[in-house]
Amino acid sequence: MLNPAEGISYKENPLDFFIMLARYKFAARLLDEKMNALEIGCGHGIGSLFLSKFCRLLCATDIDADLVKYCENAYNTKDNSKNFYFKELDILKDIDLRAWPMQFDAVVALDVIEHFTRAGAGIAMKNIGSFLNDRGFAVIGTPNKNSERFASDRRKKTHPFEYDIIGFKGLLKEQFERVFVFSMTDEVISTSFSEMAWYFMALCFR
Repeated sequence: MLNPAEGISYKENPLDFFIMLARYKFAARLLDEKMNALEIGCGHGIGSLFLSKFCRLLCATDIDADLVKYCENAYNTKDNSKNFYFKELDILKDIDLRAWPMQFDAVVALDVIEHFTRAGAGIAMKNIGSFLNDRGFAVIGTPNKNSERFASDRRKKTHPFEYDIIGFKGLLKEQFERVFVFSMTDEVISTSFSEMAWYFMALCFR
């Protein structure tokens, strides 16, 4: 059901599958049928399919060209019968908005920024902001650094920089005026004590 390349194997840990879907459910509930949305880091597209059911149009992106091709084939999005499509994007490079058909009402980036250095994450956040229209918002999800000692070896090897609540808010406020950070443990997302969260989900407005 999930590819091990994404760090989640349903056979090894079914709970991880439902935790991932809970993150996408949170983001999807913030969308509506009039919105155009952009996803950063779509992976194998399971979350993309979820998001597409809650918006007018979804552009799902990933830096990996092979993953983009896989998603196009897996979801048959080249036949123009669906409201979502896949596109290659390196969020760390300069963005030429003239090459994009629109700015977006919402940008969703879950489990992305921890794969960059702190400086790289700053560039990513700037580019995410550039994709949003004046009333747009971003949903950003990332692990809580405080949970790192319980992390898998893969997480430790592939996450150059993780954030505690202060660092995460600081990163987001470099680009967004209003930032609301929610705590997540298992599938539950709430306003509970952030220091004990496994994961952060942020809602950000320009």
